[in-house]
Amino acid sequence: MKKRTVKDFISLYHAEDEEKLVLIQSGTSADKTFMDHFWTAHTYALAMADVQTGQVISDRCCLNWPLTEKEREAGEYSKRFAKGEIYRIKVRGWKGTALSETQWYVTEIVEENAPCSALEEIWAGYIKPVVMEDELLGTLTLDKEMSFFTGTCQWMGKEIHISLDVDMEKKASWTRVRNVMKKLIEDQQIWDKSLRDFAAQKLTILANDWLADNNQTDRNPEKDPITEDEFGKRLILTEFAVSPGGRFTAWYEDDDMFWGHVVIVEATLKKGPISADIQG
Repeated sequence: MKKRTVKDFISLYHAEDEEKLVLIQSGTSADKTFMDHFWTAHTYALAMADVQTGQVISDRCCLNWPLTEKEREAGEYSKRFAKGEIYRIKVRGWKGTALSETQWYVTEIVEENAPCSALEEIWAGYIKPVVMEDELLGTLTLDKEMSFFTGTCQWMGKEIHISLDVDMEKKASWTRVRNVMKKLIEDQQIWDKSLRDFAAQKLTILANDWLADNNQTDRNPEKDPITEDEFGKRLILTEFAVSPGGRFTAWYEDDDMFWGHVVIVEATLKKGPISADIQG
């Protein structure tokens, strides 16, 4: 296979530069593209405006540019744009098939802290807190950058975190994930046992394998193995995360059965527990 180069990245965009005003939404990250051949940096603009009129012409879009290995290691690329600032930049538009988010190749920053009342107004609205009150779930606050509501609630007498993933533009998704979480809380005794039992069925054997490799304990997994009942009781629930489609994940601390890894159980209201695994 032919090795891809930066020229291949540039070829994905039109040859002509255009000047735009952009409002930066997030920090900057970097990853490898084209089969891990070279690095590119990415950040997101919350909105884009016309330089001449100051009128908003696009909502959220992705800004990209290639990096050398030296630039990536130095890390200065991450400081090129600052969250919440407005920039006048030169960009080249994506010329391929339309993607889910508009892509631009940044060739130059012309001006930092550029004035644009329309983009300033958008930022003022963006940083205004969005709070959802629920008699069962309490106060939920929207993380606009990550597009999920966060909060805490009582589960089996203890406080846990909840995270509800939503489509910010579709209020119906807010209601759907909230209803899933409310149903879990209403039937928490049933769900608590079901999720723990499932995790125990799937992971107890693995926990004993880890116990056998643990030279920091005198417990013998052959004479005194971890039982499924013990496994389920030792799990410490810390968080529920609900996805827009209604699937949810229970996150547990492992009580050092997997040396500090996290145990996760995925489920739906209709199917019950689907999978259990360790992470971290």
